[in-house]
Amino acid sequence: MASAASRPAPRAGTGTRRWGRPRPVRPRPVLSRSGPPRGARARGGAARPPPAVSCPCPPAHPLTAALRLSAATARGSRPGARPPAAPASGRSQRRAPGPRRRLGGAGTERAAGAAAMKSPREAGGPPPVDCIQLKVPVIQQLYHWDCGLACSRMVLQYLNHLDNDEFQKAIQELQLTKSIWTIDLAYLMRHFGVKHKFCTQTLGVDKGYKNQSFYRKHFDTEENRVNQLFAQARDCKVLVEKCTVTIQDIQNHLSQGHVAIVLVNAVLLLCDLCSSPVKYCCFLPIGQKCFCRSPDYQGHFIVLCGYNKASGSIYYNNPAYADRTCCTSITNFEEARTSYGTDEDILFIYTDS
Repeated sequence: MASAASRPAPRAGTGTRRWGRPRPVRPRPVLSRSGPPRGARARGGAARPPPAVSCPCPPAHPLTAALRLSAATARGSRPGARPPAAPASGRSQRRAPGPRRRLGGAGTERAAGAAAMKSPREAGGPPPVDCIQLKVPVIQQLYHWDCGLACSRMVLQYLNHLDNDEFQKAIQELQLTKSIWTIDLAYLMRHFGVKHKFCTQTLGVDKGYKNQSFYRKHFDTEENRVNQLFAQARDCKVLVEKCTVTIQDIQNHLSQGHVAIVLVNAVLLLCDLCSSPVKYCCFLPIGQKCFCRSPDYQGHFIVLCGYNKASGSIYYNNPAYADRTCCTSITNFEEARTSYGTDEDILFIYTDS
């Protein structure tokens, strides 16, 4: 074994205790509380600022920030919610991760609110209405043949389109006589620029009506005229469609504030509010009796103005009266509307004309 004198001297600054020298202690820098936090100083170099993180997202909208603040306030006010943890001293203060948002949160509520503000047409249709009664003015017919003209006057006044002088002028231009058909009323609506749709089961005149007493008198002279009106309807911008109309279609139409003129069999139509049915065959002056035999069919025009789903009723204006709105059951209305002789004629009138 070599002696201590022959051993090489240790290098300065190695700090070994083997040779009896104390290990030099390097002074550690004392960090003040106002200095940078731990971990902010790089090894062997000066303190470096934290790297700037660039966020690709655009700045939040003020409305979005307000909604987030209100949502955080609502979460903090719930019972059992954890209070926010105090930030540790000397460390970089990071926002504590909050609870995850459940599906259907504020975003869904805002979407639902926007959908609720949509109009019925934007939402895909009118809202369901169980009962509606439109304030359609009642105008009484003057003769036994002008019920259709009286219904047209009700509709035009409801739409604020009625002018008596213009109405009489339109009758002369369209050459309307004492025989009024539903197609005549459609042309009359077109004359005033009223949006309409004429639905029927027969495009023209049914030759089987020639044997009916109601049509027999004017059938030969009216057949060619009416067929010509149907043939020229498209060129004259009169909308006519051969289709079947259901009671649901009528109710949906009325629920939007629109009205309709319907051809019914007056013999079958019974009002629940009137004491006795009116005999439409004569309309004799007061005091004179009617000795006519009750016919099988008597065409009559009425104006639909409402319904009640709970009671199963239909409201309509009857031009035979001047002081009331009539009411009948849906069953009775369908029986009178689909009776043979009506062709299930219905003239839909739209308020957005």
